Amino acid sequence: MNIVLKFIQYLAKKLIAIAVLIWLAVLVTFTAYDCANIYIVVTEGMTQRATAVLEGQENVVLNKFFTSSYLNSDPLLNNNQYEDFIIQDYNLKLRIKWLWAWPWSNSARVVIEEEIPKIVAKPRSQEDQDNKTPSPWQNGEKIILLQKRAGLWKIDGIIFKKPLNGE
Repeated sequence: MNIVLKFIQYLAKKLIAIAVLIWLAVLVTFTAYDCANIYIVVTEGMTQRATAVLEGQENVVLNKFFTSSYLNSDPLLNNNQYEDFIIQDYNLKLRIKWLWAWPWSNSARVVIEEEIPKIVAKPRSQEDQDNKTPSPWQNGEKIILLQKRAGLWKIDGIIFKKPLNGE
């Protein structure tokens, strides 16, 4: 009888260990899945946002990356500060500094550094040819707030944290 109890105890320990390992593997998989989705949403969304702001176009692709409430309240998208210019060239530099999402959470925060060091543009009207330059981009560290709705991550807010060291 003592041998049977030891054998059952041995099996129980092994089954518990295997269950814990399977649970950890599932947790890691779902966490990695969410983090990968968030990474893509943030990098592609912020790139599309910069393009929409600088080129002054209605960008219907933004709805894939941003919530409609944020798109309606985004100051850069709504104030048309670059509408007097034809943007010829710019280089967006985006770096993810911190990203994490729990599989059971419906919100996440991502810390990024966003920079457009130089915007090459010319005025749309000929009379402003010499004295007008586009305003610089708000380069700096930003906190991106994301919400998961219907299984999809979308950017729901951008908070400017601090300017980059060179500014």
